[in-house]
Amino acid sequence: MKGTVFAVALNHNSQLDFWRKAFHEAPYNAPPQTPVWFIKPRNTVITSGDVIPHPIGETVQSGATLALFISTNKVGKAARKVSAKDAEQYIAGYALANEVSLPETSFYRPAIKAKCRDGFCPIGQMSDVKTINSLDIITEINGQEVDRWSTHDLVRSASELLSALSDFTTLNEGDVILLGTPHQRAILHPNDTVTIRADGFPILQNTVVLAGGQA
Repeated sequence: MKGTVFAVALNHNSQLDFWRKAFHEAPYNAPPQTPVWFIKPRNTVITSGDVIPHPIGETVQSGATLALFISTNKVGKAARKVSAKDAEQYIAGYALANEVSLPETSFYRPAIKAKCRDGFCPIGQMSDVKTINSLDIITEINGQEVDRWSTHDLVRSASELLSALSDFTTLNEGDVILLGTPHQRAILHPNDTVTIRADGFPILQNTVVLAGGQA
């Protein structure tokens, strides 16, 4: 990974449903009108086969999703203020990803301590899948399916997210956008093996290891 990993909160309909009441409370009094962004820094990024450290005494949650890889367009131009209809020119491909996190009490300002721990962003091998519409993303823990969701339930499409992010920052080749997760997340424990699957993608598999200990 040579780029920046951007991630978005509240981009699944189940999250909007869960937080709907809170949206109308002070200080905001309304739902967010634009995507809520956060960054998974370089220390979080691992690949399939690497271990996910489990901080002692914490609850760790799996967040299966897709990673969109940015490329330059045909004339080598970086993505800046790209329209949604032109966004495909800047999408190199997609990979399975796991936006691992500690539980949060608010999505308005995603917490660094919850999102940015070592190994909290496994990203798999990029696939040549051309469309991700209505794609089922499956999470298995120790070989048992524990979660399944469809990209059909995303609030904003991959193209819309790329457009929104490029409106205020230049996206360069190698940058990544995580497309979002449902509200419900699977819990990870030390010694678990978590596997993310979707048709057309190489699996993403990681073992959870107690931080400072052995599996």
